[in-house]
Amino acid sequence: MDMKLFTIGPVEMYPETLEIRARQIPYFRNQSFSRVVLESSEMLKNLLDAPADSECIMLTCSGTGGMEAAVMNCLGINDRALVIDGGSFGNRFCEILQTHGIPYDRVKVPEGEALSSDLLDAADGGCHTALLVNYDETSTGQLYDIEMLADYCHRNSLTFIVDAISAFLSDPLSMRASDIDAVIVSSQKALALAPGLSCVVLSPRMKERILSSDECPSYYFDFKSYISNGKRGQTPFTPAVGVIYELHQRLGSLISNGGAAVEIARVKAIANDFRQRVIELPVELPSYPISNALTPLILRSGGARALLDKLEQDGFVLNPCGGKHSDDMVRVAHVGNHSVSNNIELVEAMTRALLN
Repeated sequence: MDMKLFTIGPVEMYPETLEIRARQIPYFRNQSFSRVVLESSEMLKNLLDAPADSECIMLTCSGTGGMEAAVMNCLGINDRALVIDGGSFGNRFCEILQTHGIPYDRVKVPEGEALSSDLLDAADGGCHTALLVNYDETSTGQLYDIEMLADYCHRNSLTFIVDAISAFLSDPLSMRASDIDAVIVSSQKALALAPGLSCVVLSPRMKERILSSDECPSYYFDFKSYISNGKRGQTPFTPAVGVIYELHQRLGSLISNGGAAVEIARVKAIANDFRQRVIELPVELPSYPISNALTPLILRSGGARALLDKLEQDGFVLNPCGGKHSDDMVRVAHVGNHSVSNNIELVEAMTRALLN
């Protein structure tokens, strides 16, 4: 039985991507691959509305590797970070900072509540040098108010680092408008590619800071080496060659079809359609703002594991939740190669599983 992925990563891939994956991976230390890297970098910056002279760093690693690389290069032991911690991935930023000996404080978002300006204002912005946030806290689906965070960073002169791994191409994001210093994206979410590639896009201001610093405590993840090699469309070490070819095709398709705004509108329409279709089921949505990328469903009677098992028997794979919500919440993703017809099929299967 073919399984339909409603997971937040990996996601359902497009036929064009699968066609590229079926080909022999070519050699990469040549002008042909350099052209692919340079063009992909420019297209990615275009979709993020990055300022002129921004830098795209392509890393062969997971999204967490991208998060750690951003921390190692953009911050140092003389910084003090403020982390928005509303779930597993906010906590992951804290663990990364702790690993590298960078002082930090966290804004703890209460369970089931939205991040508010009062919570932010309670933090002493004057003692911090940077703010780190997972724009979409994927573990709960909460979408934070990026304009509120950007304003807070501006008022307090903070470096602004945004994990947009699950929000990119799902929710509106402009590096230029929000004056973001570093944005982290990854291949296996709305880009709908294979896992293994993360990109960190740096503002010109952050690029200059990195080039003038010797602080990065890593050989493999030192961005100075990536910036130097990137001038000729190469990476310092063997990249995820096949995934970069997938990226090149996918970015070109997105731009030719109208760019980020069109893709975000498509994902939003699919998400809203799904949320309307589950109204009659014994489930609830959280009260906080949620990303277009996924829908967290609270099961009134629990039984999340049983529901997931029943749906897998029907050919549908959803994301479980960990921690205190392991029995009463599931997450349904809307990114990747999905359509309203897929929603109809899934909701029919959920109806059988929950009501019969």
